[in-house]
Amino acid sequence: MKLAAHAGAWGDGAFDNDAAQEWLAECARSTHPALASEALDMALLASYVDADDGATAVAVAELIAGAIARDTAASKARAVPCLAGKRPEELQALASRARQALARVADRNVSELAQQWGEEKPNQWASKLARLAARLQR
Repeated sequence: MKLAAHAGAWGDGAFDNDAAQEWLAECARSTHPALASEALDMALLASYVDADDGATAVAVAELIAGAIARDTAASKARAVPCLAGKRPEELQALASRARQALARVADRNVSELAQQWGEEKPNQWASKLARLAARLQR
């Protein structure tokens, strides 16, 4: 990975960038019920998704996937204040929106992040997004 092309990124994981880490810090100290939804809106509603908004949407999607899973990741995700107290149906609604957001983040026509990762050879970014989207369908 060329770090110059991905300022603030140190890997292709959902949390391997500054934007994701900043959002996680905000999520950890907030009980605002719409925080995750608002972050997804940045990817869903923008005509062009900038890299930071895309990276944040991926991080949100990863937390939601963990919250709807039935493994140890679920307990960690539910412990995050911004998702705490969400009922299963609310998490499923967020998962649906997160899948839509991931589709936009992965689309090189509307996503700066997809364009940046598309320039990197080889990388696992697109396949990781596809696996994350599949986990959100459970």
